[in-house]
Order: sequence, then structure tokens, then C-alpha cells
Amino acid sequence: MESLLASVTTDPAFADFHVLSYGSLVLPNHPIRFGFQVDLVPADCPKSILFGLVSRDPVNGGAPTTTGFAVKVDLESREVWDALNGSGLVGWVEHPLGLAGFTDEEPLLLGWEIEFHGHALIPKLVVGAQQWLYPAIQCPQSIVMESLVGWAGEWESDAREVFLHPALWREHIPVLTTTEPETLAAA
Repeated sequence: MESLLASVTTDPAFADFHVLSYGSLVLPNHPIRFGFQVDLVPADCPKSILFGLVSRDPVNGGAPTTTGFAVKVDLESREVWDALNGSGLVGWVEHPLGLAGFTDEEPLLLGWEIEFHGHALIPKLVVGAQQWLYPAIQCPQSIVMESLVGWAGEWESDAREVFLHPALWREHIPVLTTTEPETLAAA
């Protein structure tokens, strides 16, 4: 499957970032739960990072638009900002020891967990020990979701050594059928 990365990076939301993908997945025509996560040690990172699961699809035969979920994490202010959907400030990276509390032994987890039901993508964002529900978006057709991480500015390190333990995953959600009350009573 061809990476959408080159197309996604043309979006103005990502203009200030160098972007790297850890793979993509195709949404099937049945409910699934899927996600993307990485660990990082803030002391080893640039001051501004990007983290997301996005798609780039044409709208009504027109120019492609980027949809999905992405946040910018400012590691100086510890602010987490929506990068794609105009939601503004999402929250803060919290730890009793500040960013110094995230080390090689206990790194900072960034994760997206998304449920795909009907025509909706319902996301949850995880940053460290915090979780935020995020606005759902419509998904009327099968799409390819691309995982991405990014950083702003010049940076000498190899990103694959800083964005640790990347995992792009998916699991089937069983579809429960409704059983008539009489059938349940007879069982």
C-alpha cells in the first residue's frame, strides 16, 4: 500500500513540521477499533512535536483534504493543541515531576484509540496517564488512515530513536445481535 505521507505533508496544518509515518491501514466495511501509539522521552525531543492518524481524500471530486486526528504537543509549555480540526487547546501534559518524570524507564505515551461504527470515527486521545474524548468525524466511505509523528525545526537526532515503540494496531469489534426476551427466558 502506498504511503499517503507525501500528500498529507502538503496540508497547511503540518507546514512547520518534518513528518514521518509508521504505516497505514484501510478501514473495512464493519466496525473496528484501531489506534496508533508511541512512547517518547521529552528530554530527547524537539520542543514541538506532532502526533496523529490522518487520511487524505478528495471531497466531491475536488482537491484532497486532510481528515482525521492530530495534535501538536508543545514540550516547553506542556500544552496539547488540536492540529487539524480547529478544537484549540485540548489539555496539558501532567506529571507530578513535570516533564522530568518521563524517562527511558517511564516514557511519555502518546496514543490514539478510535472506534469506527457506521459512518463515524470516534476517537480518544491518550497523553501520559490522561485521556480525552475527542470530537467524532463522519466517514462515509472506506478510507486509508496514515499514522504520523513530526517535529518542528531543525533536529539532528534520528526520529526512529526518539519516537519509541511505535504501534499501529486494529481489532475487530464483535457485532452483537439482539435476542428476543422469550429466548433469553427459555435459556
